[in-house]
Amino acid sequence: MLGAFAYVLATAGAIPITMRATVPILVAAGLLVGFGTRLGSGCTSGHGLCGIARLSKRSIAATSVFFGVAMLTVFLTQPVI
Repeated sequence: MLGAFAYVLATAGAIPITMRATVPILVAAGLLVGFGTRLGSGCTSGHGLCGIARLSKRSIAATSVFFGVAMLTVFLTQPVI
């Protein structure tokens, strides 16, 4: 928060934010994240930071799946430059 506040002070303005997703899509995305957290027995941060640090095989597999699906989703939904 301090970094964002310092940016606003330094540039004399806020960053304009535009949202391309509709409210129903954002709600559906939030529900999918919650479902995935329950299904994966933890959140991406927990598996990625704590689980991998403990060399948990389940967390390493889960984090690999999270990143793989994220990369595939971005590739399929965003225009290629």
